[in-house]
Order: sequence, then structure tokens, then C-alpha cells
Amino acid sequence: MSAFKKVKAPERLLWKQRGGVVVFLESEEDYEIIAKRWFFDEGADVLFEPADRHETGVGGGGCEAVIALVAGARADGVAAFGLVDRDLLLGSHNWALWWEEDDNLFRAARPHGEAIRVLSRWELENYLLDPDALAEVANDRTLTSTHTEESMAATCLTCADELKYKSAATVVAKASNQRSPNPGFGCTPLKRGGALKSDLVQHLTKQGIADPISELDQVRAKIEQFDQPNASPMQRWERLTRMVDGKAALKYLSHAGPVRFNEDRGFLARRMREAGKVPLDIRDHIEEFKLAASTP
Repeated sequence: MSAFKKVKAPERLLWKQRGGVVVFLESEEDYEIIAKRWFFDEGADVLFEPADRHETGVGGGGCEAVIALVAGARADGVAAFGLVDRDLLLGSHNWALWWEEDDNLFRAARPHGEAIRVLSRWELENYLLDPDALAEVANDRTLTSTHTEESMAATCLTCADELKYKSAATVVAKASNQRSPNPGFGCTPLKRGGALKSDLVQHLTKQGIADPISELDQVRAKIEQFDQPNASPMQRWERLTRMVDGKAALKYLSHAGPVRFNEDRGFLARRMREAGKVPLDIRDHIEEFKLAASTP
């Protein structure tokens, strides 16, 4: 049964009668960040709905549920749209778009039609890797004022090598439809450099990857294309966050950095809103949805 068929009739009727647009998100956690901390003031114009509210249980929600809900709602006359993570492309092996480096070309692509927008970063957690927000949370947690946007960007970049390898391992595993390392892989105890790479190779070997070292290095080289070593630390980190595994990065930085950032996602999101740093690409998508719904 598709996710939309599980939506109760009164709710479907409400969506049709309320006006504005319905925007489906992958999960309740995404809803808490996007709807409750970034776009809480949209009023009647936008109703956000987490997919796992309608597709419950193990495996509920996610990009496929969003796509199904949008298709069903639109067929029912609802102005429905969806936001999905970039890693949808990883799961479907859409390699040409997955590895697209140009933001404009990436955002112009519509692999699932006009009603589904693919975020330009790996997943929603990637947007929370904002050095200013990280610094503020670290200062509040430790009751200091020592962390700055610049110092936190530097801290993040000291972990860039490890994050690239962790992300590469995820891609290698997904490319072979095998289990990827969990987000906390290499965090307890914290593994660095060659030690982390060796453990990742062992994981991939256990998953049946024939030549894990070669594949890991090849994917790592592709990830390097998203890095800009000659840019300022802030610009370099902002660019790199498109192509690192978001949950894994947040987890790793939580162990390599001053505080457990992965436990403060709500605070990070709220700080970004307070600082006027709600991601522009997500804001643009929301505005485009509203415009499309209001155009006859």
C-alpha cells in the first residue's frame, strides 16, 4: 500500500480545502528542523508534513515515502510538493547528478519532476554543519566565549580527511547495495588518518567489496572535486559540506570537537534561524512551491 493510501480521509480533505501548499518532508526530525525552527512563520501559506507520520514503523518515511505522498496528494487535487535529501540519488545510483559539482546545474535538474526538489547537500544534517552555529552551541555548552566561527571552521577542516574517507566508504557500499558504515563508525575510540581508513577497508571487505582500497580511493578522488583547498576556511568548508555524509560528519565532529553537536541539532537549527542563516536553497524551494501553487 502506498504511503498516500494510508492517509486518513479527513486529513486528505483538509489538505484540499485549506489552500496554500503541502510540503512533505522525509521524517519527523526533518519536520522539527524545517517546520518548527526555520519556517515556523509561514502561516497558512505552507503546511509541512513529515512522511513518517503517515508511513510508520521500521523504514517509515524517507524519500520514497515523500515521492509517493506527493504523487497521491497531487492526484487528489492537493498542491503538494516534497523535499528530499541528495542521498536519494546515491540510493538510486544516479551517478551523473550525484557527482554534479555545479550548484545551478544541480538545482535545475528535476529527476523526479517539478514537485520533488532534491537538496543540494547529502542530507539535512549537512546544513547544520555551520561554523557559526557550531561555535555558539559549543560556547553555551561549555559556558565560555572562546569558540568563534573561524576557529570552528578550522576545527571542522582538521577532520576533513577523515570525513572524506567515511563518506567515500558510504558511497562504495551503496554502489554495491551493501551495508554502509554506521554514522558513529570510527568515533569510539576516535580513529584518525590511516587507522580509520584501515578500519573502513576492513568493513568494506566484510561486505564483499572485491577491491576496497582501490574503490575507496577512487571515490575519495571524486569527493575531492568538491573541496577548494585554496579558498578561505569558511568558503572551503561550506563547499565541502555538499559531499560529506552529514550524520557521520556530525557524529565525528561531536567526538573530535569540544561538545556533542549531534545531541544539539535543534539548537544548531535555531541558532541558524536567529543568525539569518536559513539555507538559501531550501528557502528558494519553499518560495517556488508557493508561487507554483498561486499560479493558475
